[in-house]
Amino acid sequence: MKDKILLLLSLLFFVHSAWAQIASGKVTYKVEADESMMEEILKDDQFSDQLKSHLRIMFSNQIKTLPYLFYQIEFNSKESFFKKMESMATDSGFDLSRTAGNVGVEGTYYHSLDEDKSYHQVNTLGNDIVVINNISDLDWKITNETKTIQGYVCYKATAEFIPDFGKGEVATAWFTKDLPFQFGPAFYAGLPGLILEVKQGYYTFYADDINLSKREKKIKKPKKGRIIELNNFKEEQDRMKRSYIKAH
Repeated sequence: MKDKILLLLSLLFFVHSAWAQIASGKVTYKVEADESMMEEILKDDQFSDQLKSHLRIMFSNQIKTLPYLFYQIEFNSKESFFKKMESMATDSGFDLSRTAGNVGVEGTYYHSLDEDKSYHQVNTLGNDIVVINNISDLDWKITNETKTIQGYVCYKATAEFIPDFGKGEVATAWFTKDLPFQFGPAFYAGLPGLILEVKQGYYTFYADDINLSKREKKIKKPKKGRIIELNNFKEEQDRMKRSYIKAH
């Protein structure tokens, strides 16, 4: 019995030491679409048959383009930076920038746990802005449901959110306690482990490659752009639209 206890303590010490050695990391995410999206959209009677046919073609092209769309997060214990990676052009007939726009994740995202802040840097209507909000505003509901992603046991969590662009909805994330870094794709952070998958609307970001390091990587905070609180962003966006229309 004593030997078993010593073995268990040794294993726990080994696991703790392994975690302690991980100071930073990098995860590459890919995106997949729920193909039921098109059928649900086309149920709307306001679309003509001609428009429905056009939308089907656009969606088909987008599905062919998604495999070329990659995102990457770099993180240490306190900060993270998420962006779309540069990709080669595709022959699918649908450009990557448009696909990224449809996915609803544009610009770059920086998180600071010390500040409890999320910074979304984006160019809209020719204006560089940084939309900020509190990480703790995401009210995560963690469940006991699990699944394995990239060899890591992940737990399911959900949160209601209202992103900078798009409608408010429920996001479903899968995070692993085995990698105790509180970050994930785009807006998502604040869970007690790295988010390896998150479903936002009809799109799912999933970890395709995970690289961990014993060295602490420095993360740069975005400085380009005028800072706007998320609560004031909608009003500011409307103002910029009016100015843009007037100028053109």
